[in-house]
Amino acid sequence: MPHTVAHILIVIILIELFREYIVKNNKKFPRYYILIAAIGAIIPDFDIIVYYVMYFFGFTLSQIHRTFLHTLFIPLILFLIGIFFYTEKIKNSKLGKMHIHLPSIFFILSFGSFIHLVLDALIIGKIIPLYPFSAYSIGINLVGIFPKEWKNLILPSFDTLMLILWLFWMEFKLKIPKYI
Repeated sequence: MPHTVAHILIVIILIELFREYIVKNNKKFPRYYILIAAIGAIIPDFDIIVYYVMYFFGFTLSQIHRTFLHTLFIPLILFLIGIFFYTEKIKNSKLGKMHIHLPSIFFILSFGSFIHLVLDALIIGKIIPLYPFSAYSIGINLVGIFPKEWKNLILPSFDTLMLILWLFWMEFKLKIPKYI
């Protein structure tokens, strides 16, 4: 699986591009949503926390990781919660002052967790998208196409590339020195 850094950075970059080139409005899409997207990007890996507890009951990492939280049900549930809040028009005054909308929070969490699953399936390994209802797994394992000598370097190199892209974005597009 890609490292946590890659999951977070890819989702942050995608959300930032969406914010910059599609929404084009800071009040409609405040920067808080980028933090929320980063949290969504690691939701599927919360099963590792569960593993730390279940280890003492004889469970292995392979029995816990990439099971319940690495399914399409997590992004779907988050998306449906967003639709529920959208249709119920539930408002929260504190969120409103920051221009954050409750349905958007769940839509962004859904997006982040979905991208996590896509990355896991594409880059290394497989996911079981309908676990526990089906054992069908899907994955491409792009790391597998590289020579054996490179395999341990691919994921850290990918993380580095994503971080460099993010830093260049921050420097040249967002003009970070203006904030300092």
